[in-house]
Amino acid sequence: MRVNVERQPGSVVELSIEVPTEQVEGAIERAYQRLAPRVKVSGFRPGRAPRPIIERQIGWPALRAEALDLLLPEAVGQAVDEGKLQAIDTPEVEIQSFERLQPARFRARVTVKPEVKLGGYRQIRAALEPRLVTPELVDETLEELRRQHAQLVPADDRAVRDGDHLVVDLQLFKDGSPVEEQPGTDMDLHVDRDSLIEGLFQGVEGMRHGEQKEIPVRLPENYHRKELAGGDAVFRVTVKSIKEQELPPLDDELARTSGMADNLQDLRVRVEERLRVVSDRDAAYAQQKAALDALVGSAVMEVPDVLVEDELDREVRNLAIELAQQGIDFERLVGFGGFDLEKMRRERREPAAQRVREELALDALALDVGLEPSAEHVEAEIDRALSSSPDRDRLKASERVRSYVTERLRLQWALLWLAASARGEAWTAPLPGSGATDAGEMAAVHAAGEIVGFEEREAEPLSSGGAEGEGGMVEV
Repeated sequence: MRVNVERQPGSVVELSIEVPTEQVEGAIERAYQRLAPRVKVSGFRPGRAPRPIIERQIGWPALRAEALDLLLPEAVGQAVDEGKLQAIDTPEVEIQSFERLQPARFRARVTVKPEVKLGGYRQIRAALEPRLVTPELVDETLEELRRQHAQLVPADDRAVRDGDHLVVDLQLFKDGSPVEEQPGTDMDLHVDRDSLIEGLFQGVEGMRHGEQKEIPVRLPENYHRKELAGGDAVFRVTVKSIKEQELPPLDDELARTSGMADNLQDLRVRVEERLRVVSDRDAAYAQQKAALDALVGSAVMEVPDVLVEDELDREVRNLAIELAQQGIDFERLVGFGGFDLEKMRRERREPAAQRVREELALDALALDVGLEPSAEHVEAEIDRALSSSPDRDRLKASERVRSYVTERLRLQWALLWLAASARGEAWTAPLPGSGATDAGEMAAVHAAGEIVGFEEREAEPLSSGGAEGEGGMVEV
């Protein structure tokens, strides 16, 4: 078989393939052997009639199509292997000629893994700068803990103010007519300056229990009702209940309620310990991201559209999974709920392309440095990831899962190696099964989803879970 390789922009390779006559005839023969038993000829058992009669029954177009189905994957695959190409998409194949007793000629266009030229990555420097955990920061965290354990108590004897929780009847009007036939009744409304529509917060603030008020607003451009977005409207609000948050005392009881300690003194110690862990992890994350930005900035590469589209597809799948876990049908939301999927893909295209650049750069770094997880590392990571899965045995046998975990470990190791090098330190691979043992390793695992673009749930169902949705809230 003769193959001519021509590289084109966009990490596309065009292959001109000539398959010798004997290979063509072999494919036709295999196609005949596959189709002949299906042919029924009166007076003969299936497949036992003379070949010319069977071939007439099959017809050359059907025999040719079957032979091509057999030959094309083999010929293109062989051409890709001979060219030592790493295909990342299904080749587009054009059949130029395919006839009996003649060589066959095909033209195939295939997108390949792009070549990455790394800059001087050993000269990259990025300092590790953990946030100082001060007594004031501990106090702020304890106040947040009080807010988390606050209770709502009636405040109907005063005017509404920032932070209150209301029960309201709410109706929206456009040009004097109600948008919905029935007003929303007994709706929960959190009076929050940062989350309510501009004008609605100012209108509700100062109202009293039992009061009704019409509040003119300019709806934002991203309002969930497209036909109303950016226009003037009026909210008719009736306040039926006012509640405020009552914070618990900062005492031993709060410590016990939090489940973190038995007394206030131990609670302060535990909070400070957790803040230091978070500070170290966040500092490691920021340092790794700075080093990675420098690596990508100094690298030269093409970013194939197919990889960006794959990354966007992954985002859409992950969004659908998250919404399904909240009981929301994603396809119905796109079809009837006004969710603009194409707009989302346009807005997320550049971040997706950046994640592809990061992944390609880390992959090239791993290859250049010689980072390759052993079979023991991969096995230990699969065991960890699938420890609580009921399908553990089946998934462990999946080559797709094994390939995914191997690639994820390579990228994490490359990120850890790069971060250590940027600090002027050496890095060696951990022992199989040791897990994350310091802030840098924890940050690299955490960053694999955000920086590299790999998420555990992409490995079907290496992990699962999601946030619960809030019900009964006014979407304003």
